[in-house]
Amino acid sequence: MRAVLCSKTVAALLGFLAIGLTMGCQREPAAQEGVVQLEKAFPNGGNNESIQIAIAAAKANDPATGVIALQSAKRTLGLTAEQLMSVEQASQALTADLTRRADAGDAKAKAALELIARARSE
Repeated sequence: MRAVLCSKTVAALLGFLAIGLTMGCQREPAAQEGVVQLEKAFPNGGNNESIQIAIAAAKANDPATGVIALQSAKRTLGLTAEQLMSVEQASQALTADLTRRADAGDAKAKAALELIARARSE
């Protein structure tokens, strides 16, 4: 009986460990995936200038302008929950991409992150 209890405990611990490792290894969203979701949530830019700027900036490899435009879009009245989620996810994806590039030594990415930080503090 003691051996059965021990093996169940070990199995449970291994299960929790596997779940923890899986959750910790989730990949961050790619910037382009965020833009695609944004385009789905706002067909034709959704008549929202900030969204149109963000999409154009992301496609032109100007993620700092995209993130700043998305910050402005978050304050837009009348967004649905789905739209607001896509704005946040795209912003996070663009920022994560910049952070990865900055960590790898990309000076332009570091400057872009500083620009975003300054815009947030205004």
